[in-house]
Amino acid sequence: MTAPHHAGSKRRRTEQMTTTQTLDTSAADQQQANDEAIAQASARALVPLVPSREPINAVPLSAVAPNSFVRTEPPWLRRWLLPYPRLRFDLPVYFIAEKAVTATDLDRHQNRFRLPSEGVMRNLRRMLSPLEREAANLLHEECPRPPKLPKPPKVPGEKRTKRQGKKHGGLPALVIEPYAGIRELQLSRWDSSAGTVIKGEGYMDFINNCGFEVDDVVEIWAFKESYFRLFGVDMCHESSLFLLLTKKE
Repeated sequence: MTAPHHAGSKRRRTEQMTTTQTLDTSAADQQQANDEAIAQASARALVPLVPSREPINAVPLSAVAPNSFVRTEPPWLRRWLLPYPRLRFDLPVYFIAEKAVTATDLDRHQNRFRLPSEGVMRNLRRMLSPLEREAANLLHEECPRPPKLPKPPKVPGEKRTKRQGKKHGGLPALVIEPYAGIRELQLSRWDSSAGTVIKGEGYMDFINNCGFEVDDVVEIWAFKESYFRLFGVDMCHESSLFLLLTKKE
């Protein structure tokens, strides 16, 4: 009775070994087939395909924040504004910055509209030619500090006169606001504060006609026509810099 039992056990062990060998052979064949498929895909790919054993760390597209916010230009800009100075309809228009109107922007003694420095340096400065940058004191990214001059010696019995500040001048720019119209003013960066401002004769009349109040949010846009010549024909002539101020609704 013992022999048949021993034979049956031997038979079962033999079957198990055969099954294991078959499974190992199948797994090896499957792995070889996968490796051959990867090799073929790598041969066809522009960049060799390297299989990775690391888990995929994927983030849903809905969870990814956009790289930048695309600003929408005023809808009336092209159909109403650009034809007025005879600029082409497809002229590139650039968003410069937005800012909240301050009390100093409306102050008669200050007599200027200050532009956000970051927007000027990142967006507006690149639009200007080297000569225009020089006129606006924007030739260098860092505002050069003027040398500190020594005070003149005091002469006994003579009244010392007040030292005159530097005349900044500026780059002529046509500033536009829908209610105030268009006015030629100047764009300039001040040495003392490194602030870039819109200023010039007639500024207060212009800003009063805009109807701005303190804390109103204003968008600043800019555009200019560049000289373009095609097959010996002047297609476009260089234009002045246009700066558009529009209250954000």
